[in-house]
Amino acid sequence: MLQGTKDERTETGRCYGVEMNVERTKKITIPTQPSPIQITTGCKQTENVQYLKYFGSLMTNDARCTHEIKSRVVMTK
Repeated sequence: MLQGTKDERTETGRCYGVEMNVERTKKITIPTQPSPIQITTGCKQTENVQYLKYFGSLMTNDARCTHEIKSRVVMTK
């Protein structure tokens, strides 16, 4: 399901001359998920990460905000 949605977005982007940057494409999976999700972009698997910055906010796979709070405290110093 996710692979199909990603493929649709890729095709729509190509119609408008936009390409997906495979090197910067990442995914977060929930650790309690029974099996890891496999999503490919081009011929490469997307990297699975524990956290990433998305529109300035730190998103983690455990849905806790402690990393976000710590990073914002560091930015203010």
